[in-house]
Parts: sequence; C-alpha cells; structure tokens
Amino acid sequence: MIDARSAQIEVTTICNFDCHYCAGRDMEQRHMDMQVFARILARLRPFTGMTVSLQGEGEPTLHPAFWDMVRAVRNHGLRPYTITNGTRVDAAQFAAALPSVGVSVDTLDAEQARRMGRYNLPKVLANLESLVAAMGPKRVTVHTVQFGQDIEPLRAYVGRLGVHRHIVQPLQVKDDYVRHYDRQSAGGGQPIRLMPRAAPVLEQYSCSFLDQPRMRYYDIDGTEMPCCFIKDSGVYTSIDDLRQTLARRQVPQACAGCRELR
Repeated sequence: MIDARSAQIEVTTICNFDCHYCAGRDMEQRHMDMQVFARILARLRPFTGMTVSLQGEGEPTLHPAFWDMVRAVRNHGLRPYTITNGTRVDAAQFAAALPSVGVSVDTLDAEQARRMGRYNLPKVLANLESLVAAMGPKRVTVHTVQFGQDIEPLRAYVGRLGVHRHIVQPLQVKDDYVRHYDRQSAGGGQPIRLMPRAAPVLEQYSCSFLDQPRMRYYDIDGTEMPCCFIKDSGVYTSIDDLRQTLARRQVPQACAGCRELR
C-alpha cells in the first residue's frame, strides 16, 4: 500500500489544446486503460482522505470514463481533484462530484492564448466563472504557467472572482521539458523565455520527493514515479534506482536539470 501524501494519475495524454510548453503533445495520444487505473487505485491505502489528482499531459475530461474514475476515487475513501483547461465544464456536475477543482489559465489576452495553442479563451473564462458561482471561490484554484507573459491582469481578474488560490508555476527547466520548448520556438509559435540555466551545484545529492513519500505519480501505463516531473519514461527505471544513483553522487538521467535536486 502507498502511504504518500498525495497521488497523481495521468488518465489521458489526449488534449484539445496545443499548449506550446506541453511535453504531452509529443507523447503517444491515448487514454489510460481502466484496468490499469483499477490496479493503481488498489495500491493506494483506502479511507485516508489522500488527494488523488486525475491529470497528466492531457485534458482529463476527455477520457470517456473520467467521471467513473472520480466516483471510484471517492468510493475508495480518497479525495478526487483535477486540473481542467476549462473547455468541457458542466459546473453543476463538477460541484457535485469534486470537493475542489483547478482550472488552467495563462493569460487574459485571447490572441496570445490562441498563439500558444490555448483556444476559445472567452469560453474558458465563462466556464471558470460558472465554476466559481456553483462551487464557491474557496473550492476553485487557478493554475498558471509563467513563460514570460504579463500575468498581472490575470492576477487582478482572479482576485475579482474572489478566488484565493492562484498558483503560478515557472517553466520547468528539466532537460526532458526544454527539448519541447526548443521545438516550439523553432516552429515560430509563441516565444518561450527561459532564464539562462547554470549547472546546478549539488551539495547533498538528494531530492525531497525521494527523501520522503510526498507523492506518487502514475503515468499513462501505470508506471509509478516519485514526482510528476519525469517526462521521458524511457530513461526511468525505478524509485530505488534514483535513490541509489544519487547515493553515488550522480544525477540520474531522468532527473537531469531538475530544480528539486539539492
């Protein structure tokens, strides 16, 4: 049984957006098999109230069994959560099934959103406002990726909605993310601004996700990982192998460039 504080399950890699920083757009596009999902859920200790986030490198609500998954998590005595891009929202259904929900919004500029592969911004904002009305602002979180855009108008908008949790996440600088940024920039899309990356100076050769079971991430195949930041599963072996490599004062290939290393 897994006793981590939280779990995240990548229920699909399919998305109706083409976000310019998303590693998922280069992944095989498919939904998680329900048998894989059931095996993962069985590994999580029941009735602990653990938060289980149904999300990964796709739009979770596109999975045809998404709401069945939500019910299964609740029936297991755990707390379901998801982050949606806001395009497929029935506010009443979300309010009834989810204790809280995250909505991904990066800008209030519709043209900028379109250039970065996030479509129909007016619909997304209308759905966000519907969720706030149906669930209350304390049950809604807005998630933003900071890639160099001006987010102050978005901060002000979120404040006007009364939403208290606005999580702004900087672009990941891990190697298995940056290669996708380079591809998008070469394609002439929305520019991605990365701060110059200095080689990390490690003192402890440790990671907080490995030092204690903060979370467990399960990719589309059900592979268990210590965090949600490993996007090249081809170079990942196991949690124990990551620990052993760091114990030798070496950086595992799956962790190259990660800011979580110390």
